[in-house]
Amino acid sequence: MARLRRNRLTLVRLLPLALWACLVITALAGAQPVILHLRNGDRVSGDLVTEDSTRVTLTNAILGRFSIPLTVVTLREGVTNLAIAKSPAPAITNTPPPSLPPVLQRKLDDLQTVHATGNISAEEYQRQRAKLLSPPKPPGPKHWSAELHAGMDLAFSERDRQLYTGRVKLNYARAPLRNNIDYLFTYGWTDGVLSANRMDSWMKTDLDLTPRTYLYSLEGAGYDEIRRVNWRYEVGPGVGYHLIKTTNLVVRVEAGFNYQVQNVEEIPANKPSFDREEKHYSQRLAQDFRWNIGSQFTFDEKVEYFPDLTDFHTYRMRAEANLRYWLKSNLSLNFTVIDTYETKTSTGVGQNDLQLRSSIGVKF
Repeated sequence: MARLRRNRLTLVRLLPLALWACLVITALAGAQPVILHLRNGDRVSGDLVTEDSTRVTLTNAILGRFSIPLTVVTLREGVTNLAIAKSPAPAITNTPPPSLPPVLQRKLDDLQTVHATGNISAEEYQRQRAKLLSPPKPPGPKHWSAELHAGMDLAFSERDRQLYTGRVKLNYARAPLRNNIDYLFTYGWTDGVLSANRMDSWMKTDLDLTPRTYLYSLEGAGYDEIRRVNWRYEVGPGVGYHLIKTTNLVVRVEAGFNYQVQNVEEIPANKPSFDREEKHYSQRLAQDFRWNIGSQFTFDEKVEYFPDLTDFHTYRMRAEANLRYWLKSNLSLNFTVIDTYETKTSTGVGQNDLQLRSSIGVKF
């Protein structure tokens, strides 16, 4: 009986010690040291306090208690007390990746100062720092582009010649729509006499129906004082098809209708001049070809044929070829050939008109 009493007394004395040991073990288990690796390359260490499905809460001697979203955590390491004692990990790795731009480095230093003075929380500090170190978003697609060409032909000898040419191209592309504006002018004189004064412009809109088929609308206007065209304009719809459509090579064919009105000056012999207006209802058959030859050369050509619907012996034809040599990514040397042929012109004006142009181009 006395022995039973002694055992009970021993258990009563040991019970507080056992409870104290359980509390210590529980506290040590709850304060498990961990190292978190973040997406921006930082590492954060501390004692694990709580964790749920969205964030983890740690505590350390420098930052105190703070939370980190699980979405920015890429790796978690458990750390033993022995490893911590031998190699303590810093609470926050404030050394940024090498070769940071000076502006970014200054922003990181300012942010660290704000956090060290207690003006922002540890969580806000981590959020802003991750935002600064995250890679920039790639730029969106470029819908607008422009190209300017300028050229001149000067000669000062037995005959003086000064000829100036220019071209402006504006392009807008946003699927399924493409819009192109092309404006050309030539102006100059020879021995003080006007020898070139012309302007041509077109606007073409394409609407993709399928990856290869599209509808188009073409409008144009211009004049040519030397060829005695006071003014002209044309409109016409049609359909096009991509025969070849790759990164470096595009071949298209088009068919449609064209309505042209032009006012020309007639100068009959021994009679006063007068203006005459012409109207043409034509079919339009066209083909264009674009080829990127390596990284420095680009070649494109286009041929348009306009047979008159009321008289097939009357027609117009226009052909153009351009060869570009890219001096830089946005600077090019251009050589252009433009040839137009019309069966019906003003009296005394030739049917064929050939232009050879060279220019410097800048692309935006």
